[in-house]
Amino acid sequence: MPQSSELSPASSPDRGRTVRARSRGTAPALARLLPPLLLLAAEGCNIGKQLDVKDKDFVQPGGLTNPAALASLLAGALSQFQVAWSGSGDEGGNGHEGQINMTGLLTDELVDLETFPTRIAVDERIATPTNGSLRSLFLDLSQARVSAERAALQFVALDSAQSIGRAEASNLAAFSYVLFAEDYCSGVPFSSVSVSGTLAFGQPLPTDSVYARAIAAFDTASVVAAAESLATDAAGALDSLSVQELNLARVGRARVLLDLGQLAAAGVTADSVPDGFTYAVEGSANSPRENNGIWYFTTLLSFSVADVEGGNGLPFVSAADPRAPFDDTGEPGFSGVPGTDFIAELKYPDPTSDAVLGDWIEARLIRAEAQLNAQHSGSYITTLNALRATNGALAPLTPAGTFDGQVDQLFSERAFWQYLTAHRLSDLRRLIRQYGRGSETVFPTGTDAITGSPYGTDVNFPVSSDETNNPNFSACINRDA
Repeated sequence: MPQSSELSPASSPDRGRTVRARSRGTAPALARLLPPLLLLAAEGCNIGKQLDVKDKDFVQPGGLTNPAALASLLAGALSQFQVAWSGSGDEGGNGHEGQINMTGLLTDELVDLETFPTRIAVDERIATPTNGSLRSLFLDLSQARVSAERAALQFVALDSAQSIGRAEASNLAAFSYVLFAEDYCSGVPFSSVSVSGTLAFGQPLPTDSVYARAIAAFDTASVVAAAESLATDAAGALDSLSVQELNLARVGRARVLLDLGQLAAAGVTADSVPDGFTYAVEGSANSPRENNGIWYFTTLLSFSVADVEGGNGLPFVSAADPRAPFDDTGEPGFSGVPGTDFIAELKYPDPTSDAVLGDWIEARLIRAEAQLNAQHSGSYITTLNALRATNGALAPLTPAGTFDGQVDQLFSERAFWQYLTAHRLSDLRRLIRQYGRGSETVFPTGTDAITGSPYGTDVNFPVSSDETNNPNFSACINRDA
């Protein structure tokens, strides 16, 4: 009989207003890196009264230099970021699996139970530059980055008074760089496209330089949003759009500092994020492109919840943890291979499910890691237990007896709180880079129980082979963690 692990009602306390970044427009995928040649849709862009769009269908390319187009540019950036990050149901448009699904396959969150060899290869930790799914994934994220940066620049050029839109676009650009740094090899090049369509090829950047770009964009968002909040919301209400963008930038900045190993600074930044803050990207049933992509690939019986994958994986099924809800369908996956039930994730139960990009829970997890590394073990467990207390199904923890055990404990908490939110790959890489773990002690290893093939050794994604048309690029600088 099918079994389920459902979220407890206590797991989602009403701690404050959630901002849902609505990407309801049908903005088409950008042709390579030339967004000004395409139409950008703006339907349903909920970014404040000052950004209302009179024509909510389309903006012609010639109108993209008009202030009236700013809301459409931002809607397009939101739509493209959703596709790149959480995926979409528009499988006919080269898949659009999204960073959440594909990092879940490379790590221990998901296993592939369908027939696409390119996705199976990623699940087996064999990630090559010519992998078709990864080529599309790289293109989607590149388009998201360009769309967000273009929107931010146009706010400056056309109407700097509309600062909320500029702050949000800057945050989206920053998170695009975060995903490139966390999920890809060192040596990602970033080309740029002028408003007129002129392409300037980028140089491959080491990972720290990619993080520096993310920090710069978060800082821009912070300055703009802080100034706006002072001007329009002296009380600093939690549901103010400007305060929401300021807090999103704080979470993002703390995440980057954590990735860079600057734990004390990350903790300080995280402490500035108030309880209850959540910024979520919203799916929609308006069109397949707008569907939540994690939900979509679940409905196809493609990506099943993993359980202790490759020996090192966490027990996302057997632990029956309410933070990773699932349903054992009792049936095989799309491939039809008998003997392995498809375990459907229930965190994203429908096409309109929100996908959290940054929230106060992440900020508290960052604080806990900073406390642990400052050897305040009592403080770190207090912080973790305060989070667990928000869910009535979770018992309090007691500190492990060794530092390594405490690290395991903390990263397990991060994995369950942030299940299927594109954090796990960065965490496994950090365990190698910052905590001295061997790659074969944290990633799935040995023989893949589904395919019977040995796992590869990749710990990140490569730059797409399409980038070889860039005369400045030949290959990754390295594929290290």
